[in-house]
Amino acid sequence: MELYEKGYLKQEEVGYELNFGNAKAMVELVEKLGLREGFGDILAEGGYSLAEKYGHPELFMGVKKQQLPAYHPQALQGTGLALATSNSGASHNRAGVYGSELWGYPYKTDPLAIEGKASLCVELQHYKAVLDALGLCQYIIFGHVEGQHILPLLNAATGIDYTVESMMLAGERIWNLERLFNLAAGFTAKDDTLPKRLLEQPMLKGTYEGQVSRLPEMLPEYYRLRGWDENGVPTKEKLAELGLG
Repeated sequence: MELYEKGYLKQEEVGYELNFGNAKAMVELVEKLGLREGFGDILAEGGYSLAEKYGHPELFMGVKKQQLPAYHPQALQGTGLALATSNSGASHNRAGVYGSELWGYPYKTDPLAIEGKASLCVELQHYKAVLDALGLCQYIIFGHVEGQHILPLLNAATGIDYTVESMMLAGERIWNLERLFNLAAGFTAKDDTLPKRLLEQPMLKGTYEGQVSRLPEMLPEYYRLRGWDENGVPTKEKLAELGLG
């Protein structure tokens, strides 16, 4: 719809007027997308491919070509950091900080504050990696079940006497292995970012009017806490500490 309103996408290419608010077109195009019919075949390739095809990838709202979820990085500062640094792109399943910024899990934080968000982000990313590895539903876990409640299930299934600390260490190992995979695939620290408009264009109205994401202020601390260098590469010391040397 933004491509259309800016004149980059023509009505004859789509078959609809694609102005914002055109619910009829949106609903019908969802069906065409699923069936890969007409313009839906182009939509089915994803938002980044669509924006790139029409020469304006800057209009794509995502990270590492994964589209942003429902949580707004200009209002939720820690969530912005988590989305930017997620190994799988802007995945809400890995952006655990929104839990504390919105609902208070594991403890309530100020959505606009940046202090302490890097350490909270690291902690929750490790926990999310553990939950993913165990195949546990995050919506059941968060707010109801804590790490020590998972241990009896984990230890019974594996026969290994995990502690909360060793379980979280496993999460850190997973996160670093994923990072190494991404680096080998050609990702760099330049990919740990958000769309330019979220970093530079203030929100125009509402509770968080005037806010932008302060990601550049949080990212160096995030790398430092992770034991990565300024380019977001795990140091030899960190990999040796994790047994991944």
